[in-house]
Amino acid sequence: MTVPFAPLILPVLSLVCLLAGQLSADDTSDPQGIAFFEKKIRPILVKHCYECHSSEADDVSAGLYVDSRQGLLTGGDMGAAVVPGEISDSLLIQAIEYRELEMPPEGRLPEEVIRDFRRWVRMGAPDPRNGQMPAHVAADDSDESRAEDLWSVQPIVPHDPPTTNSDWPRSSIDHFVHARHAEHGLDPVADAEPLVLLRRLCFDLTGLPPTLQQMQAIQADSSPEAFSNLIDELLASPAYGERWARHWMDVVRYAESAGSSRDVLMPHAWRYRDYVIDAFNDDMPYDRFIAEQVAGDLLPADSPEEADRLQVATGLLAIGSKSLNGGNLQLDLVDDQIDVIGKAMLGLTVSCARCHDHKFDPIPTADYYALAGIFKSTETFYGGGTRRPKDTAAKLGVYLPLGTDAEETAETLRTLNRQIAKLTKERQALGKSIARLKKALPDDWKQRRQALAQQTAEPVATEPQAAATTDDAPADDAADDATESESSPITKKDEKFLDRVTEFETAQTRLREVHKQLKELDARQKALPELEFALGVREAKKIVDSPIHIRGERRKTGEVVPRGFLSCIGDFESLTSPVTGEPVAPIDSQQSGRLQLAAWLAHPDNPLPPRVIVNRVWQHLFGRGLVESVDNFGINGSTPSHPELLDSLSWRFVHVHNWSIKSLIREIVQSRTYQLSSDYHEQNVATDPANTFLWKMSRKRLEAEPFRDAMLAAGGTLRLDRPEASPVAEIGEGEVGRGINTKPLYAPYPYRSVYLPIIRGLVPESLKVFDFPEPSNPQGARDTTNVPAQSLYLMNSPFVLEQAGQFARRVVESSEDDLKRLQNAFAIAFTREPEEPEVATMLGFLSRTHAELATEYPDEAKRTIAAWTAACHTLFASAEFRYVD
Repeated sequence: MTVPFAPLILPVLSLVCLLAGQLSADDTSDPQGIAFFEKKIRPILVKHCYECHSSEADDVSAGLYVDSRQGLLTGGDMGAAVVPGEISDSLLIQAIEYRELEMPPEGRLPEEVIRDFRRWVRMGAPDPRNGQMPAHVAADDSDESRAEDLWSVQPIVPHDPPTTNSDWPRSSIDHFVHARHAEHGLDPVADAEPLVLLRRLCFDLTGLPPTLQQMQAIQADSSPEAFSNLIDELLASPAYGERWARHWMDVVRYAESAGSSRDVLMPHAWRYRDYVIDAFNDDMPYDRFIAEQVAGDLLPADSPEEADRLQVATGLLAIGSKSLNGGNLQLDLVDDQIDVIGKAMLGLTVSCARCHDHKFDPIPTADYYALAGIFKSTETFYGGGTRRPKDTAAKLGVYLPLGTDAEETAETLRTLNRQIAKLTKERQALGKSIARLKKALPDDWKQRRQALAQQTAEPVATEPQAAATTDDAPADDAADDATESESSPITKKDEKFLDRVTEFETAQTRLREVHKQLKELDARQKALPELEFALGVREAKKIVDSPIHIRGERRKTGEVVPRGFLSCIGDFESLTSPVTGEPVAPIDSQQSGRLQLAAWLAHPDNPLPPRVIVNRVWQHLFGRGLVESVDNFGINGSTPSHPELLDSLSWRFVHVHNWSIKSLIREIVQSRTYQLSSDYHEQNVATDPANTFLWKMSRKRLEAEPFRDAMLAAGGTLRLDRPEASPVAEIGEGEVGRGINTKPLYAPYPYRSVYLPIIRGLVPESLKVFDFPEPSNPQGARDTTNVPAQSLYLMNSPFVLEQAGQFARRVVESSEDDLKRLQNAFAIAFTREPEEPEVATMLGFLSRTHAELATEYPDEAKRTIAAWTAACHTLFASAEFRYVD
């Protein structure tokens, strides 16, 4: 589109500087980089390098150790193996690219792996390995002793809130928090102003800014009862599920394509997205929520629709990134499934035990392969891969059919397809046969056949006649004529000719019958109900236990491990279904074990799932979890800042709230701790600069989705209904970079950002530039960067300029008075009225801009819109619009 307001960029920038708030420095930790190392880099080092370059090697080659970060940075005889951020200076990259050095010596690594190493070095070579085992996880420690030292696998113990003489606490949460205030000499700041709290609640619970009606209601009544009613209203809104489903989708690496080197689309992945949104809106108990995603296809269903919903839930296990360019797809699929369950539900990096016993956590390799057996006994349907299905029949083998009588319809379709394939093959053979027979017949074969028919019908001649020959008769036919009886009405040659004609006409008759039958079968096929498909899993035809793959290598196997769970938590006396409450039988030879795994995960005595999800909820409401490493509750993760509070909330989540996330959120946001202001307090900052002990509310930057949604809402163009399917479904089967029709991805999309298409190789710019997580790995906490690309996007993006224009029209139409317009603009953008200095600045800016545009926009109305567009563009670009206090 043409941008008519380019001359206004410098004035806008100057105004942004006036309105922008001070941005805080970002955390220097890199959980995403560590996750990338653990998934992509460490397994390759273990598999291909440790034999000669680790403390396990009998003779370390070239003095190079690659089993620690220090070893890579220090290097060996030739110098540093890795220089973080510098690919050209990293000898490791030169070696695996076979430039001068050639490692590993047995053969060059796949290009995809080399690209991963280059990306890792560019990221700064994040690596959690410290080169020596901590005393509490020394090599000779047993898994049992390591489990005793890991806080997160200990049983959840409810704690009574600490007693205090202060009247500050309003809830049990506040008592736990205020006890830490007293312990560290911290004075909590004042409560947040009503409109500040309104904006915070709306964005936290729904991801949308407050409406003007909500502002007016809170200004009229800001009592605790009014806020309680507001919280219930927000939790009941469909926008709640859309907001909180997106949090979950980060954790379970949701996307609509395979990613990796062959980024093949998955057009039916959107069904899982909608399933998650509905589950949050329905307040599905969390124990059932995780059980449905692990084993929904094995749970009882009251109707075909319910069976479909449960099948779609298993999409969790199918939507991950996968390499379709060779390698061992099954083992990588299994590893992805273990990884997502480990991090999302247990908060442990279980997949680190694929090649060796976990270096830090009490997870032996045998535990990994106990889980691997469960998923090796599971069939995963994620689509056709590089062999993309082109019709419904082809989809049956690579997707799961949905709908009433789906299996019967699918079986009928399979039968019809077999019949069609058989007839099609016969049609091809008949076509070839007819062509061959026609070629062997003379051009006048019809006349000749007619003549022979007449000849056989007339009396036989009484005088001998010489046999006539034709130029096109075969030589053997002439020889046959010599032996023909004089009394025969036709020759042997004629009989062979007639046989050919009969065969030819019979073939033609059969071909017409085949055409008719194919037409009938095609009509029957089209009359079948239209099948819909989903990604997901089901029980495999072959149930197996997995051997341990030594160093993770496919062909090097050791002891076979029975299917089971993590030994650091152990088996419970009995497993019951979180859906029916009925006992679940032990894993047997006819079951994959997913049903038992689901029951084990959802068991009320399993301490990890409640702790992990409670911590995730807390993190999204406060900007930081009680355990900061939200995806890692292991030895290398953080310890809780408020351990008694975490356990108290986790116990209440299971036993009081009955696994209800809405109830948990309601309890937290009604606490005084949540409702504090974000005011600065010099003494508290000196004592607790990171606000670990919650003496205030930390300022939070909006994630990419609510930021985009807020711009659409400001312009009045946001559609709150759910779109049908996804633009990826509109594209259909295809592969990024191989001629797919990408137009649907770039069409105007007025719906909420949770519905934007997520192709791993083509993440929308409006998301990617604002720290949308890499959708190939589970990531519970997003990075919060402040980089030039974000400012450039806000200045130049056609989308931002278009929404600024829509915002301006809305503001201009709201009043004839510029002051009233400005008040409305601030209310919509910031949920407050402008202060006097801001009024003076903005009105002055509008006046100057209006005058400067007189030549370019002679029409008064258009000039007014142009000036206000520049002003609204400025509000979008301000820090206050992007942050929530």
